[in-house]
This record gives sequence, C-alpha cells and structure tokens, in this order.
Amino acid sequence: MFRYGEKTKMLLKDVKKFSKILILSLVILTALTAGIKAEEFTDMMGRTVELPDQIESVVTTYKSATQFVLSLGAEDKIAAVSIKTDKQKLFVELEPRLADLPQVGSKRNGINIETTAEVEPDLVILYPHRDAVETAEKLEQLGIGTIIINPESLGLIRETTLLLGKILDKEEQAEEVIAAYDRIDELTKRTAELENKNKKKIYFANSEFTDSVGKNMMQTALIEKAGAINPAAQLKSGFVSVSTENIIDWNPDLIVVSQYFNETLENIKNNPKYQSLNAVKNDKIYRFPSELEPWDFPSPSSYIAQLWLAVRTYPEYYEEIDYKYEVNQFYKTLYGKSFEELGGSFE
Repeated sequence: MFRYGEKTKMLLKDVKKFSKILILSLVILTALTAGIKAEEFTDMMGRTVELPDQIESVVTTYKSATQFVLSLGAEDKIAAVSIKTDKQKLFVELEPRLADLPQVGSKRNGINIETTAEVEPDLVILYPHRDAVETAEKLEQLGIGTIIINPESLGLIRETTLLLGKILDKEEQAEEVIAAYDRIDELTKRTAELENKNKKKIYFANSEFTDSVGKNMMQTALIEKAGAINPAAQLKSGFVSVSTENIIDWNPDLIVVSQYFNETLENIKNNPKYQSLNAVKNDKIYRFPSELEPWDFPSPSSYIAQLWLAVRTYPEYYEEIDYKYEVNQFYKTLYGKSFEELGGSFE
C-alpha cells in the first residue's frame, strides 16, 4: 500500500484547510452579493434606470432635490449637495451637517463629475433641465446610479414624492406626505369650486413686475387651486413678459409677487401707473412666503402656498380654519418640526 510521507501529509492537510476557507469565503461572498439586488425604475424623463435596492448614499444636485429627500426623512443618506446649501435656512435648521458637505454644482451651471464621484454615492438626483441626461450617462459609466426628477407642477410634485419614497425605501413617509397634500386640497376645495363669475383675479410677478407666468406653470396651478384666476394664463404657456397695459386691462383683485421679487411692495403701491388697480386701491399686494424657504418654487412645501393664497383671497370662506395650526402641522408631517419650530414667521 502506498504511504504518504510526513511532508506530503502536512501539505494535504494545508490544502484541505485552504479549500475549506476558500469555500467559506465563496459562500459569504455569494450571500453578500445576493443582497445587493438591482431594481428598475422609470424616472421623470422616461428613462429606465437600474438602482441598488438599498440606497445608503445620495447626492442632491439642486435645492428641490434636497427638499424632497428631507421631507422623506432620508437626510442621513445625503453625502453631497448643490452649491449654497449652507445658506439655506431650512436645510441648516433641519440637518446642520449639510452645511459642511461637499458641494457638487447647481442646476444653472451643471455639476462637477469628479467631486460627485469622490463621495461614492449610490444615487445622484438630477435636475430636469440643461445637461441632465448627458450628465446622467457620464455618471452611469462610472457605475453611479442616477434619477432625474421634474417637480414642475403640483401633480409632478406628488409623483416625485412617491418615486423617491420608493427608491429611498421611505414609502410610508411618502404616503404621509401625500396625505398632507390631500389635506390642503380638501381645505381649499370650498373656493376652488367657485363659479368662474365669482372668482377673483390674481396677478403674479416674478423677479420683475412685468415678468409673470402663463399656462402649465406651478404658480398658475396654485392660483387656480385657491379658487382664483391668473389672467396672464390667457397669453401662453410658461414664463411670460407682459405689458403695463395688460396689467391695467386685467385690473387684478390681488397682486402676489415672488419671494425673490427685486423691488419692495411699496414701489408697486406708489407707482402712478397702477393707482387704478383694485389690488392697489384695496391694499391687496403680497409677497409669497417664506423666508424659511420660498413657497412659490417647486418643492414639497409648495402645497401650503395654495392654502395661503386661498386665505388671502377669500378670508370670509376660511374664518373657522386655524391657518397657523394647519401650516405648522403640514411642516411637522414633512420635516418632523413645525413651521415655527424651524424658525418660520407668519409676519
């Protein structure tokens, strides 16, 4: 019978030992990789994208993206942000560490691919304009998942909430946020359903007084959901430039300007051209809230602007509504703190 030498026996023992370790390692590796599953999503540009089913690290490339992630209670996943995030009062109040995170760029100027890749994110949330698709392709070539959102209307804000809720495994919170939107819709239904002949006219001004919005714009939807009419919507869709004659002819009952309006409200009140307007004569000129975050820009908080407009336009219909309570509760649902706790002011 053939007998192994001692050295051969020891070698065979080592081989068996190594084989066991190798098999165990392969089992562990298989188990780990099995846990890293990919899931397909359709983003808001119609792209089919494949993302890990567990997203642990996110880059938000513009302000709205950050707002949606925060409203879903996923602030701990944010690894990098857009420029000037450290200057945003809401962000710093909610999650102070955001002020110190890498800033990757902006919707206006695009993002830095290298800075984005350095934080090794599972997901980059991109803006819907400019070079978004091209940027997404570059990131995907580096093995980084991307999603493009487009919350440019009240309906699309809902869609964004549900999409990101699913991607970030925050579906329960997403449903809570949708319920908060529904609450606002329910409250404003009393004026949204007024007959056209009883509706008031609201003129909305952007950064300049003769810059307004037409059809298919979120601000127009807010005005209509509040139960009023945007006369500029008869001109065209999108952003519109209007004339002084247009505004005088429309004779709005209220004038509402963006949070980022370049002038003071006094300038409008004292402008000789507009003294015949009902809004000027009745002192119904307002600036969109809020200094905490602008409600007239697309974000989860845009819905509360609907209630603000309705209460300003038709106070007699909302006498039994505790407006401050509703705003505080809305913020508490979205961000875990009330509007006032976050430093918001009703002045």
